[in-house]
Amino acid sequence: MDENTILEVKGLKKYFPINEGFWNRTESYVKAVNDISFSIKTGQTFGLVGESGCGKTTSARLIMRALELTDGQVLFRRNNGEIVNLAELDKYELKIVRQDIQMVFQDPYSSLNPRMPVLELIAEPLKAYGWKKKRYKERVAELLDLVGLDVKYMPRYPHAFSGGQRQRIGIARALALNPSLVVADEPVSALDVSVQAQILNLLRDLQERMGLTYLFIAHDLSVIRYICDKIAVMYLGRLVEIAETDKLFNNPLHPYTATLLSSVPVPDPMEDWLAVRVEGEISDSSKGIEGCSFAARCQYAVDECGELEQKLVDIDGHQVACHRYEELNLEGVE
Repeated sequence: MDENTILEVKGLKKYFPINEGFWNRTESYVKAVNDISFSIKTGQTFGLVGESGCGKTTSARLIMRALELTDGQVLFRRNNGEIVNLAELDKYELKIVRQDIQMVFQDPYSSLNPRMPVLELIAEPLKAYGWKKKRYKERVAELLDLVGLDVKYMPRYPHAFSGGQRQRIGIARALALNPSLVVADEPVSALDVSVQAQILNLLRDLQERMGLTYLFIAHDLSVIRYICDKIAVMYLGRLVEIAETDKLFNNPLHPYTATLLSSVPVPDPMEDWLAVRVEGEISDSSKGIEGCSFAARCQYAVDECGELEQKLVDIDGHQVACHRYEELNLEGVE
């Protein structure tokens, strides 16, 4: 882990058991996250994208230790420079480290307790770390101003706010303890498009002002392209491609990435737009996938694709898990 890296994930796995039969024995496992590895530079916005059910949110919860890992390492550089493996920390050690790594949740309606006023909602992490009431009231006032909300909102309850305002409250709560890394799990997917832009601009502004690093999870490619410096594409629990944003959009190397990009509508009624049709059934990860996880639906697949698992290969900083990448000529989005 070099000095510019804040988070490094190595061989991350999460297998959920499937219990069947009279004795409720474990017959197989759903491989929700299957041996993924990536790293995030300090100050970077790293995007994790893929269709629903590919394992994005599970990966975020594993990194946060909201779920226990089946296997792997999550190396994190704290604000004081100490490098810790989050996968090995006990409950007490994890509480200390969580000051430096916080999460913004997807749904601003269910992530806030409807019976608590804004003051108490934002002050929750502060109270957990022993802040006194007078001191945390001043901090909450600072945080409200930071996210563009009036201090007079402190005694109000969540039902009095719009979705965008609630998400601002959630962001303020995540920033209460001055974290260096924020895991944002689809933070704008539940909001109107006009409000999405406001929240994205707020996140970028906060990143510049506070030196934050983001792990940004989304399925909306336009959002990912706008805010992320680097993107990892995920399919059925595996990473199939990792590249800088411009490289990924202009020159995709994996057929699944090209398929995703083709689904982005062209905002011009005079221009032809035709998404790539994907045929075939999604592979069942509980039965074990020997080769490429996308082979069953890939129009370029050959016999070798379904037999041999392809690991990520690095080509000048552009990583891809497809053994046919050199011979394929895939189109991107300009």
